Amino acid sequence: MPARVEELARALIEQHGTPAAHAAVERLNHSIDERDQPARDFWAQVVHAIHEYQRSVASQKRAGRTARRAGQKLTVPNGSI
Repeated sequence: MPARVEELARALIEQHGTPAAHAAVERLNHSIDERDQPARDFWAQVVHAIHEYQRSVASQKRAGRTARRAGQKLTVPNGSI
């Protein structure tokens, strides 16, 4: 993906957090309404980059939780298993 797309995707995530994709989709929709194909293609790439980044972050968080659970002892009220 072009560096400019990645740069803008990260900036939108920093600015908007989780709803960053919504902000990018608004711009994508505007470019579609204006029949601006280069802008449409650019914003579609930005939306895709945001989703990719958010998916990878969510995956890393899940992996961290699983690893922490695997390393913890299971306990029951009468002691540990």
